[in-house]
Amino acid sequence: MPLADEPAPGLPGVSPLPMLPVADLSGRILGLGAGERLVLVGIGLDGIGPYLDASEAAHSLLVLRIAGRRSAAAILDGLLDDLADLALARWPDWQNPQNAPTAPEPHGPWLKAAAKHAAAGRPPRFRRAAWSLELAQLMRAVAPSGLVLVAELDPAAPERAAPVIEVLEWCRRHGTAVAALFPSAPPPVPPYDRVLYGARAVQRPPAPVEARFLAPPSRAHPASAVEKRVEAALRADAELGPLFSGNATVPLPRFGTRPRVDLLWAAGRVVVELDGPEHRLDPTFSADRHRDYELLAAGYLVLRITNAQVETDLQRAVEKIRDVVRLRRTSEGAMIR
Repeated sequence: MPLADEPAPGLPGVSPLPMLPVADLSGRILGLGAGERLVLVGIGLDGIGPYLDASEAAHSLLVLRIAGRRSAAAILDGLLDDLADLALARWPDWQNPQNAPTAPEPHGPWLKAAAKHAAAGRPPRFRRAAWSLELAQLMRAVAPSGLVLVAELDPAAPERAAPVIEVLEWCRRHGTAVAALFPSAPPPVPPYDRVLYGARAVQRPPAPVEARFLAPPSRAHPASAVEKRVEAALRADAELGPLFSGNATVPLPRFGTRPRVDLLWAAGRVVVELDGPEHRLDPTFSADRHRDYELLAAGYLVLRITNAQVETDLQRAVEKIRDVVRLRRTSEGAMIR
């Protein structure tokens, strides 16, 4: 039976929000005009970065700094500090009004004092000045074509969201474009109801299947294509996949050794070794036989399969491993799960 499309993320008890395709996200945010507001549900600051395209920017963008600031006054004071730091970094480009012909005329006394501060290497902040004056003048210095202020709001903590909303609305009334981001839908109650009018849900394409699939990390030796093939074949096998780990060590206290084996079923005490041509000749051949003796004396069954057998008939090699596993499970009446 076909399934209905998943509804757009909306607000509890409210009709689904209109959708904004993620492809249109950059143009809508960066194209906001003075005093305009955009509220997006279903995306946060971490999510918008990949979609912002500076070539679409009609205005500058600044992310509002919130961390460590609990009151609206503290958040706004921090915003003005940030703008003053940016103004200092851009000195002396904003000193002359003709450098920003589209911006409002500068306030003469502020411009004179700000230029003096900047020339001395100090950010042009004046604590006794009206915040509205500072915002207007600093925006003119930093973003003469206009500024978009972006902030992420906590949809589950009204007490944390309230001062941010207050700052966004204050800045919007004083000519700043604002974009409010909600990672998930907030309830339509105060203080959220102040900004939810006209909100849109961000519509993102589904993640490709590769991004939604997590395979366990390979433990095969990175230089051994044969080990990787056998490991992959075992993982795909419902019976054998949960049993074996690759490139594992086996503690042998009696002999004081910890040999590393290609494949190990620890609970069943079964070892599988995959041997290349070098294992046919001494001293490797003799060392292998001695290690087999130690493993056998410690209660392990050892199955050796050559690389050539894996390369010519991988499924037959898997069936050999299955036979040894079933032998171990049934031998002497012991049922190992």
